[in-house]
Amino acid sequence: MEELFDILDENGEITGETAPRSYVHKNGLYHRTAHIWLIKDGRVLLQRRSPHKDSFPGRLDISSAGHISAGEEPLNSAVRELCEELGIKAEPSELELLGKISRHYVKEFYGEIFDDRELAFVYLFTGDFELAQINVQQSEISEVGLYTFDECLRLATDDDEPLNLREIELLREKCAFLKNRE
Repeated sequence: MEELFDILDENGEITGETAPRSYVHKNGLYHRTAHIWLIKDGRVLLQRRSPHKDSFPGRLDISSAGHISAGEEPLNSAVRELCEELGIKAEPSELELLGKISRHYVKEFYGEIFDDRELAFVYLFTGDFELAQINVQQSEISEVGLYTFDECLRLATDDDEPLNLREIELLREKCAFLKNRE
């Protein structure tokens, strides 16, 4: 059964309407996602999307991300996605909301228009993890690796990549703030 998403109005508020994933992306309906970033030794964990994904196949992307199902709270979605995609069982208290970012892009994948208009709830995972212990969800991710902020910023300026420049800058500012507090 296809996922159902809550539809948002232009202010990012839930309208009370829901729609299936394929309809949302075909028609550019505003919906919610959860983006979870992991940092290890000053570098950003990026996932390489599975070559079979419906958008940006084989590209480097956010540590862990996913759509927020209809009726689901953003934090619960973030905890679920982190476990499903990377095998990390996080407590809600280990996720810090960095902000919300509205994104919209229209691209063609597999000969079909993919109109993605989303409100991303951006989280930083504050728990500890080891790269060797990550267990990727093969249907979603082909591999993970650690990248410098400069590498992430370069990727985010390329329209063919899914990374968002504002999101990388938000993450870098937060990490610089935390480092300065040490």
